[in-house]
Amino acid sequence: MTNRLPAPPGRGRRFGLRSRVSAAFAAAGAALSLALAVTTYALVHHYLLARAENSAVTSTYSNALVVKRDLANSASNVGEVLSSLSNEQGTAVLMYQGGKWYSASVAVGDTGRALPPAGLPPALIRMVSSGTPARQRVTVQGQPAVAVGVPLAEVGGDYFEIYSLSELARTLDLIAGVLLGCALATTLGGLLIGRWASGRVVRPLARITEVAAAIATGALDQRLPPADDPDLAVLARSFNEMVDALEQRMRRDARFASDVSHELRSPLTTVQASLELLRGSERNLPPEGQKALELLSAEIGRFSAMVQDLLEMSRFDAGAANLDLEEVALDDLVVNTVATYTGDAVWVSVLPDAKDLWTLCDRRRLQRVLVNLLDNAGAHAGGALCVRVERRGDEAVIMVDDAGPGVRPAERKAIFERFYRGAAAGRRGGTSGTGLGLALVAEHIKAHQGGVEVTDRPGGGARFIVCIPAIPRNGVPVLPSRQRAQAVPE
Repeated sequence: MTNRLPAPPGRGRRFGLRSRVSAAFAAAGAALSLALAVTTYALVHHYLLARAENSAVTSTYSNALVVKRDLANSASNVGEVLSSLSNEQGTAVLMYQGGKWYSASVAVGDTGRALPPAGLPPALIRMVSSGTPARQRVTVQGQPAVAVGVPLAEVGGDYFEIYSLSELARTLDLIAGVLLGCALATTLGGLLIGRWASGRVVRPLARITEVAAAIATGALDQRLPPADDPDLAVLARSFNEMVDALEQRMRRDARFASDVSHELRSPLTTVQASLELLRGSERNLPPEGQKALELLSAEIGRFSAMVQDLLEMSRFDAGAANLDLEEVALDDLVVNTVATYTGDAVWVSVLPDAKDLWTLCDRRRLQRVLVNLLDNAGAHAGGALCVRVERRGDEAVIMVDDAGPGVRPAERKAIFERFYRGAAAGRRGGTSGTGLGLALVAEHIKAHQGGVEVTDRPGGGARFIVCIPAIPRNGVPVLPSRQRAQAVPE
């Protein structure tokens, strides 16, 4: 059934349960993967850097022994000895002796210069000059490196090597990229797993929602199927037991209302017959008696209408309201009903697109809807101004306008509830009805798979809008089986 009533304004849209569960899985996956990635990177960084530094220290000590031996046992100069060393690519070899610096690499400066080459920190030079071997991480031409110094007191000099760590830096960058990619993949995997897991969790809730929505529309025979999961089985059993109890209570209340209404009909008939006898001798009564008789007649009439309404309502509650469906020309039905009931006192407007508009309906019930709306306008708004018929897509629409005080937005749903009079009883005319007329309108239209609402009429007053499905001529749509139930005998 198409929802023809506007949805109430809601608050800002919030994320659903599935979205929140998926986000939680993704966040957990991201946190764990990032923690693992950071820990892995820190351990690998520490291990590779320590290994590179240890390798540099070992190589420096080995070359320093060669330099010390060659300078002590031969007449070779420092430059020749340094050039004879076999070093890895990217390694600078330096020697400080006699106040001058010597190198086998042109990149660090000319041999025999007085100032130390760039990249060699003064603190390291001072420590080595004091006779203590040392190492320190440095930056040479924007690239990371490690400098190692060894004092050679036997030959009166200090030996230094600078090892480039650029290859190690590139390796660590590659590892960081791989770990980050794995973290992103893990986060995406957590999101997908969360989506799948939340789907399995929400699926039973969706079924509960469907069944609850069906029950809310009056399908009390709906139940949840047994669940294999032990946790869900408890929920399904409890839900079904709750619906069973609700159905029993509603049927018990409906039977009670029906029984009471039936029992009241006999004494009510007797009272009405007695009232007619009194009316026959009304002229013989004093003015006070005539006034009392008039009040009694009005209250008995109201009481009789209420009993009839309660009987009709009890059939809806019992699910036994019978629809005598037939194809009806809606414009003719509305025009004839309004003219007969009001004596052509209310104007009926049939828009061009509503001419020859057909609907599959129960003629008596739809006429009852029109009469109740006209009665409501007469009781609370001084009478109806206009009844209009139009088409909206696949829907047939009937609108009843009045020029009364209107209906406040807070009451626009409540007035279709049973026995609701509230502020409307005193504000929209001061008369008191049974409080069942509009409730019956809602039940009749609901049985026709339609909807009813009240809005403001342009220019002031209230506008009651009834929507029911329209059909092509001779078209017979299939209605739910609950609408084909048999009526209970009166």
